[in-house]
Amino acid sequence: EMAKDLSCPLLGIFGNEDFSPTKEDVDILEEGLKKYNKNYEFHRYDGAGHGIWYYDKPMYRQEQAMDSFNVVLEFLDRKLK
Repeated sequence: EMAKDLSCPLLGIFGNEDFSPTKEDVDILEEGLKKYNKNYEFHRYDGAGHGIWYYDKPMYRQEQAMDSFNVVLEFLDRKLK
């Protein structure tokens, strides 16, 4: 229900093997965002869990991290103009 108060674009980067939030948690959040017609983008990555950008940890996934990093840069470029 907190989605109704969102007043800015939201970008979500999620690993499909994450345990917090789970894929189901992300689905619930997305339903709320759709319900209130919010401006959001979600990107979900197979083969990745939590912390895919942690380059010094075993959970690091280079391909997903690099793709999602570019997604963030593109999102910010579009939304901050």
